[in-house]
Amino acid sequence: MVVGASTSNFYPAPIEDALDTVLAAGFSNVEIFLNAPSEATPAFADELKRRCEAAGAIVSAVHPYSSFMEPFFLFAPYERRADDGFEMYKPQFEAAARLSAPYLILHGAKPLGQLTEEQLLERYEQLYDLGQTYGVTVAQENVNKFSSADLSFLQAMKTRLGGKAKFVFDVKQSGRCGLDPLQVIETMGKNIVHVHISDRDETRDCLPPEAGTRDFNELLRALKAVGYDGVLMLELYRQNFESAEDLKRSKTFLEEIACHL
Repeated sequence: MVVGASTSNFYPAPIEDALDTVLAAGFSNVEIFLNAPSEATPAFADELKRRCEAAGAIVSAVHPYSSFMEPFFLFAPYERRADDGFEMYKPQFEAAARLSAPYLILHGAKPLGQLTEEQLLERYEQLYDLGQTYGVTVAQENVNKFSSADLSFLQAMKTRLGGKAKFVFDVKQSGRCGLDPLQVIETMGKNIVHVHISDRDETRDCLPPEAGTRDFNELLRALKAVGYDGVLMLELYRQNFESAEDLKRSKTFLEEIACHL
């Protein structure tokens, strides 16, 4: 496992400035968190790709700006709005493809909506198939107050969709869902393709690893046990760390643990 950093760590700095900061800190794996429709244009994506290539870095995933709208557009019963929602994602898939990012991260549906679980999974599969036409894989993140906060929903995705059920494991969101992160890892299993990582203490979450009380030896062993050997993506809140030096220290800390697993 290697450690990367998301541009979201430096939100609300302009995304290109956030990317430059992450690259200057020595990260060779980055997550691009798009914050506006204008950042999903071909010209903008090409400029971000140029900066990554100049630094010898790769984009591991793209997080779309429209996550908060997914329940309203993609997973609502009004068919025409859903059709428009899929059209809305085409530029973001294209941006991910231009960035050579293998994954686009989905927050997905809200629970207790008007669609059945089967219908929700059909919509996910439709979006997954659309992403594949761009060479990009949709990956469902576990997110508090979304359907993916429920282990039974994640299991249903695996049962119904098989290899199309790809997951982003977010350790912070596991806690916010009231779940043991190890349970979430076990449920997602070998279908985990991307990881958001952070620390926590008694009063706060989304802290830099080694700044809190989380047992990262246990967490990384659990990821290794299900076959995960990808990127541990630092995704923190800007108010919870001082500077890029904190991210660099977290990178060293996590990679030291990973190399001894």
